[in-house]
Amino acid sequence: MLFPIFVVATLLELFVIVSVGESIGAFNTVMLVVLTAFIGSYLIKQQGFSTLQKAQQSILGGQSPAFEMMEGVVILISGVLLLTPGFITDTVGLLGLLPWSRRYFINHLFIQNAGKIFTQNNIIFTQKIHNTKNKKPNKNPNKNDTIEGEFWEE
Repeated sequence: MLFPIFVVATLLELFVIVSVGESIGAFNTVMLVVLTAFIGSYLIKQQGFSTLQKAQQSILGGQSPAFEMMEGVVILISGVLLLTPGFITDTVGLLGLLPWSRRYFINHLFIQNAGKIFTQNNIIFTQKIHNTKNKKPNKNPNKNDTIEGEFWEE
């Protein structure tokens, strides 16, 4: 599924770069791609520090920084897109760095996937059993017996 997306995205990027190169010249096109990479790296740094500060404030306020962590993931992906040469990836990356579009994207992602996350009834339970050799039997078996386990709900 991802392979066709990468092929189509690469072909579209090449088409746009060639079209822009024909319009404004090859040197200007290369300089424009380099300029967008520099602007993108500045915005990544600025938005990353801003999100880090918001996460710290959430933690200090006793709240979960889950939304800020998702913002960090979107900023990371946007940074990769901005540093990738091309105008389409730069546009998508820039949208990921703008706070209002980033909030819209994360909220939309949560709304679409909330049903998948919270309504599945598959339960997986694994239990780690310790070696019981050379152990003396306890008079009260519930007092000192510890069972370690992991629980997943998928």
